Amino acid sequence: MDDLSIMYEWAKTYDFSQEELQYATILALKILDGQCKMDYDNYNLFMSVYDGICDKVSTPFDKKVHRIIELARTDDPIIPKAEYKEAIHALRIAMMEDMHKPTMKAFKQLVWGSMC
Repeated sequence: MDDLSIMYEWAKTYDFSQEELQYATILALKILDGQCKMDYDNYNLFMSVYDGICDKVSTPFDKKVHRIIELARTDDPIIPKAEYKEAIHALRIAMMEDMHKPTMKAFKQLVWGSMC
């Protein structure tokens, strides 16, 4: 199993806090909006974690936001379809208003620290 598959499976079983779930969503939006400052491998890693969370039996995300992210993605999981760029951008801006940098950094460290 490769790293992306391992992290996908980890995310399906990990008990994320509400703040971590919110940041997983914001990070997916930042990646799709082209506003995230990570490399391509990390983009794919965090989108794999996002996918694992989404594929839980009871997805804890806001269904409307999740659906827009799902519709926006192409075969390359970090490049949105052009017709969804404005919606992705608006959602990212709206959701980031309540985020705190320490929470963002803690979520990234949780994911990176969970890699086998």
